Amino acid sequence: MNVAWGVLLLIASYFVGNLDFAYIVVKAVRGEDIRNFGSGNAGTTNVLRTMGLKYAGLVLLLDALKGSLCIVIARLLESHLGLSPWWTAGTGIAVLCGHNWPALLKFRGGKGTATSIGLFLVYDWRIALICIAVGLILLVIFKMVSLSSMMGMTILPFVALGFFGAHNLPALALTIFMALSTDIQHRSNIKRILNGTESKIGQRVDMKK
Repeated sequence: MNVAWGVLLLIASYFVGNLDFAYIVVKAVRGEDIRNFGSGNAGTTNVLRTMGLKYAGLVLLLDALKGSLCIVIARLLESHLGLSPWWTAGTGIAVLCGHNWPALLKFRGGKGTATSIGLFLVYDWRIALICIAVGLILLVIFKMVSLSSMMGMTILPFVALGFFGAHNLPALALTIFMALSTDIQHRSNIKRILNGTESKIGQRVDMKK
């Protein structure tokens, strides 16, 4: 019975992840597909460049909340039904996969930063705040959202290892996946950073009227 609940949780989390709010908000406001503009990514940063701070803030909040919601539900099932912590870690992986590679959007989604923030603030807020702080410091210094996102996520497994030790395998598996998937999704950004052509905070991209 627990396995059935666990599988249902993973499937539901994947499709919650498919709710790409960058795509939804821009489609609702402008009738456009955000993936046709700017970096071509369906995420907060691209909305910031194309639509401005107001809509980017909304997208950030909603994408973070969907990650938080999935972990809250997983933790409730863990405590009330006795689901293994592996199912909770798998829930985080599932919602991120749904966001990054959404079946409902032909597998062209976002890069997972906002959803990662939301899910890990619930999973362990102490670790989340440390990684967010590192990302924000780098953002202030270098003005590149991509760099701050990647570095904040890359240190996540190491911070988790410091808090949990090597015995908490579900947490380590989740954080390693989060770090690797973030770097994979930012591979084009890595090339632009190395070439010195990566966009910085404040640069805008016009959408056609």
